[in-house]
Amino acid sequence: MPLYEYQCSDCAREFDLLRPFHRADELIDCPACGSRQVQRKISVIALRTDVASTRSGDACCGGGCGCAAHGSQG
Repeated sequence: MPLYEYQCSDCAREFDLLRPFHRADELIDCPACGSRQVQRKISVIALRTDVASTRSGDACCGGGCGCAAHGSQG
């Protein structure tokens, strides 16, 4: 279930809610002041991937891509 960010227009409180996708834009009450003037915020998604490699190196690709940043040129 996705985590959505909301902000109250009346008291400026920001809060998160776990909600099903189909309910993301339903009206909700602000948990701080009870106002219905709550809007869903645009969220930024951050992803981190770790690539395991048997070659030496510890840059973004784990040293397995053969790029010049790892000292090996193909």
